[in-house]
Amino acid sequence: MKIGSVFIWVSYPFNHEKDPKDRWFVYLGEYRENNDPFDKASSIFVVIPTTTSRIEYYEPGGYRENHLFVMFTPEEGFGFSKKCILDLTHFEPVVEKHVFDKFLERGTILKQGEISTSRIREIYEKICISSGYSMILKKKIRHNLTTAGISGLPVPKRKNRKRKH
Repeated sequence: MKIGSVFIWVSYPFNHEKDPKDRWFVYLGEYRENNDPFDKASSIFVVIPTTTSRIEYYEPGGYRENHLFVMFTPEEGFGFSKKCILDLTHFEPVVEKHVFDKFLERGTILKQGEISTSRIREIYEKICISSGYSMILKKKIRHNLTTAGISGLPVPKRKNRKRKH
């Protein structure tokens, strides 16, 4: 799958809710749990933030109005069938690549479109300022995007911490 791919995971099995449901995701590559190149047992995970169609949560007065997010509409041509929001405040879905690949082979992960480079940059910029993504994951996402040909991305920075004297 290509960086920026928009896909539906039919009956997403790792849902927080009781019953599986179809979920929309944006593919941002993969990362290895451990940076040791000799550790072949280290798991590889995919980076796939999920979307929601609950737009009202993000409107003024909604309980997620202060979240970092990017909104997509069907008119943009990226494959979304209705307005949805990619919430970048927290990173939750952690799926091992081999599990993801099995569902892809079964045909329950269906590519719908691809996000433009400018929108990928917008996503990355919000990930950089999000406290819900670790510094390591931010750097791995930057590496994925750079490897995919998206250049000039800022290096994520740690928040300034006050030093005790």
